[in-house]
Amino acid sequence: MDAVVIGGGQAGLAAGCHLRRLGIEYVVLDAQPAPGARRGTWPTTSTAGPSSTR
Repeated sequence: MDAVVIGGGQAGLAAGCHLRRLGIEYVVLDAQPAPGARRGTWPTTSTAGPSSTR
């Protein structure tokens, strides 16, 4: 294995896509049973960043 991606969320899956395009052997490790599974666990889609205070 050449690379390990920690987290199977959007960023981890995107990293895996790029690694595959480069021909790099990798594995994605995530605590959830399905890719991107954490996406549905947020109680709201609003953020606490500057864009939400306008």
